[in-house]
Amino acid sequence: MLLLIFGKDSRLKYFLGALIAVAVILFIINIVDLNRYVVRSVAIYDSKIKKRLKVCFVSDLHNYACTPKFYEDIREYAPDVILCGGDTLTATKGRKQDRAYAFLKELSKIAPVYSALGNHEYRAMIYPEVYGSLYDEFLSKVKEYGINLLSDDSVYFEENNIKVTGINIDRYFYKRFKVFKMEDGYIESLAGKLEEDKYNVLLAHNPDYFEYYNAYGSDLILSGHVHGGLIRLPLLQGVAHPGIRLFPKYSGGVYDDKGKYVRYADSYVSSKNAVIRFIVSCGIGFHTLPLRLFDPGELIFITLDSKKSDLEK
Repeated sequence: MLLLIFGKDSRLKYFLGALIAVAVILFIINIVDLNRYVVRSVAIYDSKIKKRLKVCFVSDLHNYACTPKFYEDIREYAPDVILCGGDTLTATKGRKQDRAYAFLKELSKIAPVYSALGNHEYRAMIYPEVYGSLYDEFLSKVKEYGINLLSDDSVYFEENNIKVTGINIDRYFYKRFKVFKMEDGYIESLAGKLEEDKYNVLLAHNPDYFEYYNAYGSDLILSGHVHGGLIRLPLLQGVAHPGIRLFPKYSGGVYDDKGKYVRYADSYVSSKNAVIRFIVSCGIGFHTLPLRLFDPGELIFITLDSKKSDLEK
């Protein structure tokens, strides 16, 4: 039909052919990125840390099936703890969550697992009339596999002097189209009073509110939620936000204490020039829209230590 419209104009035919070729290439890249992941490494040094803690950070599985290689990579890193940023489930009425539970079971075989709630688990918790027994089922599996749930709660690793806190911000802060204002003291009402003598890690699923997490005084904030922006472009980074906004400020990567983006490649040396404060995972899976263009899943390894070893200097 299009060729009939274009007639014998070869320039339009070439243009159409080029568009089709580009579309096919992008489609293939998207399929590949939907089915792969990359390993990211971050090293952070702070004088408050007494002993090295190796952390594996994963987020936004969304009931996706991980490959055996995914778990092999985690085992090879040999983390002391695994931190989950939430949205292991996809809150859909009547949907089986078998892959999410298999994920938690496999992680629990590798290292102690501490999980925050994402907006999907939180939604299932506060709306049982919509999601039925989904949250109760999730709690049952968490208990069965020995997962430690940090729902407005904390764990303190005394040997390391590291405290990890997971918070659940209200559903109001996940509304679409804009970032809302938080009242003074809101984060403290969820996380409790900050203990400044400890190295404080905050698991806060939604990265939009970095300004408030940072003002609370957390030493390191771990988030997810945005899925890398679905499409990632050079310089612009993530394109889309689940809250129906374009070019979210924090879509994925490492950021300093001013909220400035720091490349993963620089994260080992950035302690000389900036304080690494914020890590946003691009997640692992997807929901609703199968789109991850130039945006593969992420498996993030974080080394928290008091000082650099001779090999890292």
